[in-house]
Amino acid sequence: MQSDGITARVRRIGERVLAGGAPAFEEAVELFERSDYDVHELFQVANRLRLNRFGNRIHLCGIVNAKSGGCPEDCSFCSQSSRQATEIAKYSVISSDEMVLAARQARGYGAWALGVVTAGRGYDATSEDFRQLIVGIRAITRDGSAEAHASLGIMGDEEVRQLKKAGLTTLNHNLETGRSYFPQVCTTHTYDERVRTLKAARAAGIRVCSGGVFGMGEDPGHRAELAFALKDLDVDEVPLNFLIPVDGTRLANAVPLSPLEILKVIALFRWILPTKNIFVCAGRQHLGELQPMIFFAGASGVMVGDFLTTRNRSVSDDLKMLHDLGLEFGESLLAPERHAAATAF
Repeated sequence: MQSDGITARVRRIGERVLAGGAPAFEEAVELFERSDYDVHELFQVANRLRLNRFGNRIHLCGIVNAKSGGCPEDCSFCSQSSRQATEIAKYSVISSDEMVLAARQARGYGAWALGVVTAGRGYDATSEDFRQLIVGIRAITRDGSAEAHASLGIMGDEEVRQLKKAGLTTLNHNLETGRSYFPQVCTTHTYDERVRTLKAARAAGIRVCSGGVFGMGEDPGHRAELAFALKDLDVDEVPLNFLIPVDGTRLANAVPLSPLEILKVIALFRWILPTKNIFVCAGRQHLGELQPMIFFAGASGVMVGDFLTTRNRSVSDDLKMLHDLGLEFGESLLAPERHAAATAF
């Protein structure tokens, strides 16, 4: 098919999406795979979908590395895996006061939520570390500076019940990539364990946040596979990360995706998940001067402040970008029906 023919086909699929339809899986694979069409056709539709759902409002969130290093899992991209020869800070679970301070700092630069993130496979509800995390989540909720979100690894029914009671509103657990590629990324736990964690959180009345990492050697079909898995799970928020190769990891020599490829991923996730909060996290620096284009490609938010073991650009630069684009931030984008009140204590 000539490039003008595929561009016309992209336009027809886009018109269907704007009318409330959806691309079929096979169409999504084709769109991820092919490069012989004008990607601006993707951006035009993606931006309209973002505006239709969120207007000019943008979601900002921050994270705190609440327990660093020593993870027994073998995720190929992760600098915190004890199976990889990386040089990072290592420490146990931080205090609740430190978590509250991080929440206040995040709120101070316009973030609606703070994600408490720990390295590790997950927790048993009876462990001392988990009890300390519960105290921290409760403290953030009582302080009221920001919503308490968390990413704590694999969780079961009892763990998410306790997190809900402490005031957690959103649990993150990324699927990372398509199911068929996951064994190339991690061998120490399964894709289904990750899916069960998301389902347990949803059953407990906690919003679910799940996305992935791109640029790990996956092919375009795996990207479509991930997007449709998230669609089937009806997740609330979708963080998109673009691999930052870290010395000592198995992916240290990976070549980062090009700016246009990154923007294409964002746009197609918006096509497939038109009503979800899609926000861009690690790897924004690969876009260089094109960082503002993420919103025109359909992103409805960004993570601000530093990441877990790598740096982000300055908060002041991000806020200037948002102001220059006329974008609003500081409030939650999530629909009221998905807000679940924390249990009083």
